[in-house]
Amino acid sequence: MIAIAFEGCACRAAFHAGVCAALAEGNIALDLASGASSGSLCAAAVAAGRGAQLPAMWRALAGRKVVSLRRLLWNRSPFDMSYLVRSALLEHLGTLDLRSCPTEALIVATRLSDLSRIVYSSRHEPDLIEPLMGSCFFPLLYGRPVRVRTDWLLDGGAVDNLPIEILAERGATDIIAVISKADGRVNKTLLHKRWLPSVRGARLHVIKPSRPLPIGSWDFNVDRMNHAIDEGYQQGRLFLR
Repeated sequence: MIAIAFEGCACRAAFHAGVCAALAEGNIALDLASGASSGSLCAAAVAAGRGAQLPAMWRALAGRKVVSLRRLLWNRSPFDMSYLVRSALLEHLGTLDLRSCPTEALIVATRLSDLSRIVYSSRHEPDLIEPLMGSCFFPLLYGRPVRVRTDWLLDGGAVDNLPIEILAERGATDIIAVISKADGRVNKTLLHKRWLPSVRGARLHVIKPSRPLPIGSWDFNVDRMNHAIDEGYQQGRLFLR
């Protein structure tokens, strides 16, 4: 059973988008996909069979303004991230009822009430939009709070920014970890920084940039976004070889 996990890294996940496009070209059959924060968007796209469309989704965000006074009331914040992410998901992924898709997506969020990890499966959710928005929710930047049933949610990266263990627990024998830092380390939680990924019970394969990406976490610059996408595509192709 082959699975893939995506690190949450905000705009730097443009690298992940390039990787997904390369893996889609290679017709890699993935049984499971997991992610937190921006990585959850990639996991959902893979489950939906839309990995090849992820670069277009990220390029649609490039150059956009994060601040919007026009949507101040809708966003409940001067920042426009709630609208930008939601509209991009609906435009590029279409329906987010993925229950019948062959690949299962596991979306990690943080439960506000006790700051514990909560995982939403595409096998059980009739619509993944709110779990995805909750997985990305960062106070102020995402002004509209997110609730799924009785749980208010926060960014999943706070408690599990590279959810690979849940894939091994589901029976994955090979896990691909997509990471945005060239040294292969991730901030696993808010308190566990610069973690070198490892997992018991499965073979771990890491796809990472060949050199540090010039793009920042909240960087919508068109050229830097395209550079990250292209680097991801190249590293995805190298992995396939």
